[in-house]
Amino acid sequence: MKLPLVPLDRRRLRFECTQCGACCRKPGLVHLHPDEPARLAAYLGLEVRAFAARYLRRLPGGRMAIVVHEGSAGCPLLAGDRCSVEAVKPGQCRAYPFWPELVGDPAAWRAEKRKCEGLGRGPVWPAAEIRRLLALDPGVDGGNTD
Repeated sequence: MKLPLVPLDRRRLRFECTQCGACCRKPGLVHLHPDEPARLAAYLGLEVRAFAARYLRRLPGGRMAIVVHEGSAGCPLLAGDRCSVEAVKPGQCRAYPFWPELVGDPAAWRAEKRKCEGLGRGPVWPAAEIRRLLALDPGVDGGNTD
């Protein structure tokens, strides 16, 4: 799926994480790279099979994802407002808010700003760094950047 993107070199995107945990409470899927289940399981001291049974859903095509259910307290790996796997958290999480569907659409970025207090704060992020973060996100379209 190709998204209509405004070239990153023309965007002035500001973001500074406040560690509020709001992004971890958004319902949806956290898509994982193939190596991430093993890395997450090892960090938590679990066998991969046990980790997968407890936290993951297999998607069509064999990909794995963590499900954040509507009405839940958030990601099952969230502990209070903090990520319990911060040191090894999934690429999609590390990339937030620099997801293709947000950086490519000024209206989507503004809408997300109402949900995330860190958007619009801090320094303007360089386009090259945003592209690097977009590459971490194994989301639906694999990170179309421009």
